[in-house]
Amino acid sequence: MKILYAGHLSVGQTCRMRRDELEALGHQIIDCNTETPWQHASWFGKHVQKRFHFGPAVDNINGRLLQLAEQHKPDWFWGDKQEFLRPQTLKRLRTMGIKSVHFTPDPYFTLSWKRTRLMDRCMPLFDTVITSKTYELAEYQKVCRHVVYMPLGFSETVHRPLETEQTREDGKFYTPIGFIGGWEPRREEFLSRLVEAGGRLKIWGYAWDHLIDGRWTLRRAYRLKINAGNAKFRIARNPELAACWQSGEIYGDEYAQALTGAKISIGFLRLVCPDQHTTRTFEIPACGSMLLADRTLEHQEFFREGHEAEFYSNVDEMVEKACYYQDHEQERQAIADAGLLRCHESGYSYRARLASVLQQLTA
Repeated sequence: MKILYAGHLSVGQTCRMRRDELEALGHQIIDCNTETPWQHASWFGKHVQKRFHFGPAVDNINGRLLQLAEQHKPDWFWGDKQEFLRPQTLKRLRTMGIKSVHFTPDPYFTLSWKRTRLMDRCMPLFDTVITSKTYELAEYQKVCRHVVYMPLGFSETVHRPLETEQTREDGKFYTPIGFIGGWEPRREEFLSRLVEAGGRLKIWGYAWDHLIDGRWTLRRAYRLKINAGNAKFRIARNPELAACWQSGEIYGDEYAQALTGAKISIGFLRLVCPDQHTTRTFEIPACGSMLLADRTLEHQEFFREGHEAEFYSNVDEMVEKACYYQDHEQERQAIADAGLLRCHESGYSYRARLASVLQQLTA
């Protein structure tokens, strides 16, 4: 099948991973990298266009899609997290006989800042909309022609045990306990408690730098507010936790090495939306690390607690379990090995999930 694929296609993006897995399944992919037009916009111009839903970047995305559709005559159009498509673009694709699918890994109806007026108008025009959020299914079903639930997953080519010198003891990515992800007030609280209790921790991720100097700036306050949602927070130094922070976001093989090198990996869910699983739910065990995550019904369906992963309901339980498995290597390793096996045997990879979804759509 020939698929016109639109999304942010830089290395490390899960959008790129899904695109590559569709290609691995034997489909011919025509790329439309919708990240590129935004890279040419200034910071101010980018925010104005995203707020008002028009401008050169929006024009470029829609124009380029139609150009590629005319040129390649694909069977399907796959939009991955595309909030700036115009209704007339989808209508034009339909007149060309091209079926349209949209997938987003994010909450849409739950977070107002994730919604756009353009996407609200486009929702009813897609042949199929795919969501990973069970708690939004009813909202999608009210406005969409056909809705499919597909949980998030992992990339078989990216997320795998990647042992190198850097993941061995004293290596850059080695750590008894690791966390990869952006700062949030709850995460700072939980990880601070963990370090105080003797947890040996390394952190990689976005917006942790304010813990080093505690300096207030308008831009810093804005980005922390976005991350915090409705939770209260303060910009202040935290020397003990700042010492655990290694760098900002990491991608590709560095990401896989950081998970491989972490004996235990913390899997926080975000409080700004009622998520019950994330990409890290699967990426962590797929890289051979033991998953220690928030206890939810979906997490417990994906992995057997105490056998394939461990879960917690509060900070005390998280700290207790992290410190226990930090000092009980044989038990930790058994859970990590079982979690890795479950990922593959139960088909949690994007390749397996996409194959199943496409079979439904083409039946």
